[in-house]
Amino acid sequence: MKISTRYHIPAVKLDFANINLSKDNLLFLDPLRIKNGNTELHKRCYNKIKTFVNNMVELSKNKEYNRLLEFMDIFCDRNETRLGYSIETTFGKSFSFNEGVTMIKLLSQGSVFESGFVEDIFDFSIAINNIEKDKVSDLITTIIFEDLIKYTQEQCEMWKIPTKTVELKNMCWNGENKIWEKRIEKLPAYMENPIVFVPKSFVGKDYLFSYETLYRDIIIPLYKDLELQKSSSEFVVHCKMEEYTY
Repeated sequence: MKISTRYHIPAVKLDFANINLSKDNLLFLDPLRIKNGNTELHKRCYNKIKTFVNNMVELSKNKEYNRLLEFMDIFCDRNETRLGYSIETTFGKSFSFNEGVTMIKLLSQGSVFESGFVEDIFDFSIAINNIEKDKVSDLITTIIFEDLIKYTQEQCEMWKIPTKTVELKNMCWNGENKIWEKRIEKLPAYMENPIVFVPKSFVGKDYLFSYETLYRDIIIPLYKDLELQKSSSEFVVHCKMEEYTY
């Protein structure tokens, strides 16, 4: 059942994604869509994402790996949004509980952040192995979850959507104090499970910027042109055209 059906709201009037409440929806939070937005919510959320990644970069550069592990220790998949792949699915790609710890251990071994190559969420999504759009989406959701809660409450007030007081199962990231904390909030619910809305402008089935588009649209054409400009290249095959008389 979709949100518009459950609450009798015209789908075209919704500012948030009209998700199916009974299953995961293959939509992902896209950092570039958030960055390109011009509302205060877009700006606030992107600044939080940038600050979070910057903190990770600084801790890694300073080799403060214990603090880095503490920073990501309670990372989890936020099922309240119903976006991406659930940890119960066969895809197995989403952040499971404490997978952030494993990821940070990998980063500390590879010294990826120390190299200076990773400076923002876009570098992060390209440079780190196995960090695909579903995991980037989970990371972003965790970072801005507090803002998504406030956004949901505003939308519920606007559309007169009933809410209930719930204690969230997983801890939330407090970006201002840089701590994880338990939260009790008023949120809509479906089958006794809390729901958190996400603006349509935040999500997409595919990322506007990804390693696929980087290689396909920028790197491959660049190297193709460089090889074609060479007088001799092992990657260019010249075909001899025969002349025919008719």
